[in-house]
Amino acid sequence: MEKLGRNDECWCGSGKKFKKCHLGRESAEPHKPWDISATHRKHFSKKLCSAPDLFHEQCSGSIIAAHTVPRSGSLSQIADDGHVLSFMPSLEGLMKHNGILKPEKVGVRRASTFSGFCSTHDDGLFAPIEKTLFVGSQEQCFLLAYRAYAREIYTKHAASEQAKIHKELDRGRTLDQQFEIQAFAHLHDAGIDAALRDIGIHKARFDKCLTSGDYSSVRSYIIELEEAPPVMCSGTYAPSVDFWERQLQDMADLTLVPELMSVTSFFGGEKGQIVFSWMIEDDRCCMALIKSLEQINDDDLSSKLVAYFFDHFENVFASPSWWDGIGQSNQDALIQRMIGDIGVAFGLVPHIKSPFKIAPWAISRRYRVGF
Repeated sequence: MEKLGRNDECWCGSGKKFKKCHLGRESAEPHKPWDISATHRKHFSKKLCSAPDLFHEQCSGSIIAAHTVPRSGSLSQIADDGHVLSFMPSLEGLMKHNGILKPEKVGVRRASTFSGFCSTHDDGLFAPIEKTLFVGSQEQCFLLAYRAYAREIYTKHAASEQAKIHKELDRGRTLDQQFEIQAFAHLHDAGIDAALRDIGIHKARFDKCLTSGDYSSVRSYIIELEEAPPVMCSGTYAPSVDFWERQLQDMADLTLVPELMSVTSFFGGEKGQIVFSWMIEDDRCCMALIKSLEQINDDDLSSKLVAYFFDHFENVFASPSWWDGIGQSNQDALIQRMIGDIGVAFGLVPHIKSPFKIAPWAISRRYRVGF
């Protein structure tokens, strides 16, 4: 660094001259936390319709707060006074609790929403899962997966915009801290770029299935419960390990187009439902994941599923009374798991998988759909 001239290219890789980039960065005024939070809210509240391009002429133009976990008959089933617990972190909440993630009560009308569909398509496309009894058809399973993946696309694009500020977070930091922050920013950018590339591939497959009305390529594994699951979620991710921690795919390989699994936990009208869905192209990893899930006995299944939800998704909502009833040690263990998923982004503790055990849920049946 002592040999780097003012007019030399900056060490951070920005392409700017050192004097226009990192020279004197340790003395620069840091970004204010509330400014970072405002930027985050801006990027994660953008309004758009995630329906296939072929359907856009039918868009109403009115973008709504679309629910990923079905609101009607689902979240209301586990709510206390119209509220569920959300584990989605906010900068304000982390500052309020000295960096500790605390669940927050949120109304069922706001829980699990994103500004990702117009009113016409949110109402029309998802009528088979919102307005009819869930029977585990391939169409219903696909629509659950489609909505979960639409939210994943939405958050990835928002994260791409948010990432632009990451390289500015070393303002007012020591040189060593600047190196660490820039290294993380470069790795994060590479991951986001790969994710955006993958989105184009996977979105085309999802859209083709929806526009053709052919759901024969949809695979699902369904766990049916006697009652509404006290923990509900909706998300899509690329499974790297199965339920016994055996590797499925190497997510460090950014040349890989990852295989995807979508998961939705909800109340289907008469029974609780936990639906794992994927496309036939993703059979290799997803079938292996499901086979490992089938090896878990019913007594251990609820604990394994809750751990799985908290390990892999932030879009998780719980019954307040259920949460209070599992005890402090179980609560702490689950918070640690949730922090593992978002800790890097907020600079929290590393991922810790502490053991925990909850009372088994009443399993009605488990069954396969489409395979």
